[in-house]
Amino acid sequence: MSRLSEQSDYFDQAFRKEAFANETIQRITFQDCTFTACSFTEAHFQNCKFIDCRFVDCDLSLVTVKGSAFTKAQFEGCKMIGIVWIDAVWEAMSSVSFVECNLSYSNFRAIKLHRVVMRKCLAHEVDFADTILTEANCTDTDFTDSRFLHTDLTKADFTGASNYRIDATANTLKKTKFSLPEAISLLRSLDIVLQE
Repeated sequence: MSRLSEQSDYFDQAFRKEAFANETIQRITFQDCTFTACSFTEAHFQNCKFIDCRFVDCDLSLVTVKGSAFTKAQFEGCKMIGIVWIDAVWEAMSSVSFVECNLSYSNFRAIKLHRVVMRKCLAHEVDFADTILTEANCTDTDFTDSRFLHTDLTKADFTGASNYRIDATANTLKKTKFSLPEAISLLRSLDIVLQE
């Protein structure tokens, strides 16, 4: 049982270098809270709400987010490996941003991530199949071996992004921004012959 369970709501509180690894944190609302250099490794968030919260240099690897919502949450410099985001309550979420985070081996499959910020991140082997990434800011992110299939990338910005393999025939690309030379990888999915 987490020591956080003694209180059901936290407003405008700062948590610094706290260790919550392997703890179960349930039915707690955090609003305008800041978590700095905290460890949540393999913690279980159950039916929690994080509203206007900021996570800086935290380790959230392998956390579970069942029934939890992150509204206007900001993650900066966080390690967030192996999170199954599909278990969160995305209908109640908006304006989530990840900056300089490691999101590798995570699952965002079939989630609506309209206008999500995923800037300067490592996103290796992340599942974005059937995901809505309209107007997403994916600039300068490394997408090595990530999966894009039936993904809506309308007006998404991949400027400076690298190592993505996006099939132009199996995803929605409308006014999607890419930069050279990485954008040349989009030609792999087309039935064309390139001459030097």
